[in-house]
Amino acid sequence: MKVRSSVKRMCEACRVVRRRGKVFITCKSNAKHKQRQGFHTATSESPVTAAAPVSTGGFSLFGTCSSFGMLAWRQLC
Repeated sequence: MKVRSSVKRMCEACRVVRRRGKVFITCKSNAKHKQRQGFHTATSESPVTAAAPVSTGGFSLFGTCSSFGMLAWRQLC
């Protein structure tokens, strides 16, 4: 089944069916003509989290977390 924003009949055997607020196209002669209109994914609005506080000290290439790996440095420093 193809999901499209606009569906249309592809041959004379295609029939338009409306179910549950969606438009379907069914075809008895060719199963490849089967279509459904509309697709909506529910995206959840996640709240924006505050960033970690920034230290007021000067920038250092090695910093205080040089003994940690790169992932730990990004999370802790």
